[in-house]
Amino acid sequence: SSGRSTRLVSTTGGIGRTDKDGFYFVQPKEGERNFYKIAQGTGTDKVTAPARLPGCLKNDESCTRPGCTRPECRPWGHHYDTIYQNRLGPYSRDDVEPFQFLEVGFFNGAGYDTYREFLPKGECHSIEIACIEEGPREEGKWPWGNFAEKNPRYQQYLDENRLHCGDGNDATFLESVWKNEMKRPDAPPLRIVVDDGAHVAEHMVQTVLFWFPRIEPRGLLIVEDIQPITEANAFRTQFMPQIMKDLHFCGDPKEASDELCFPQLFPLIASIHCEMHICIFERNDHPASEPSAAESALPKNALDLRQCKSMLSGHWATK
Repeated sequence: SSGRSTRLVSTTGGIGRTDKDGFYFVQPKEGERNFYKIAQGTGTDKVTAPARLPGCLKNDESCTRPGCTRPECRPWGHHYDTIYQNRLGPYSRDDVEPFQFLEVGFFNGAGYDTYREFLPKGECHSIEIACIEEGPREEGKWPWGNFAEKNPRYQQYLDENRLHCGDGNDATFLESVWKNEMKRPDAPPLRIVVDDGAHVAEHMVQTVLFWFPRIEPRGLLIVEDIQPITEANAFRTQFMPQIMKDLHFCGDPKEASDELCFPQLFPLIASIHCEMHICIFERNDHPASEPSAAESALPKNALDLRQCKSMLSGHWATK
């Protein structure tokens, strides 16, 4: 769940508190930075929903998605501060070892600016397609304008070699970014990857397949915007059920009918934690690896669970 409530409740236990409007916030531990406050300052939509929801509930027609059964879905923006504070808070401290962070989907840089301030020990990278050469899409160019250059630090990020212009769904481009820009002899290990790109299911799966193996043991891969929209639906309804099944796979010889849906990811995954419209995939203790672009291609079952036999209705019929 999102951890939000639309009525006033009193919550003082656990890792957070409820404010006067009934919203639950995770409290930064000692030494941690405050993700919610930083994100409010940068203007990213990752945390805008709590402030907008009370007014939206008073006037449903003012909501971005009026009439939603789940009120938290009605306002513009998200409720990601709880999961980010809880899971990334420890990496926001000044006493952590340096690490690499990658965002897929820079857009106008509001989210990237948030991460850079929240994670001062992170060498923060980002990928964005809108800053490639302008021109027809069929020629491999971008015709819809450069969103990234709206950020006042756009040129700085390019000069620092932290903003990489290209298609986050192109495994060949991703491989070049990894080998030429990130996997340097002096580079810290890759610990966190966030997908906030096109919100297209195919692209979201590509991020998981390519980047998850490259993350250091116990690192995190985060996929945002897993909401019920046409472009992203298959990630939520086809990919997630399969990877959740694999998380609990044992390979018991007495259960011969069981099989893995994603054998390339199964050896690496320790846990999956989700809140509303966002999931975190945690790496286990197996060393990082580097599958090739070809090995990172989407298998036929990636967005069609019917292609994984152990997901089929009746497959687990009692003998």
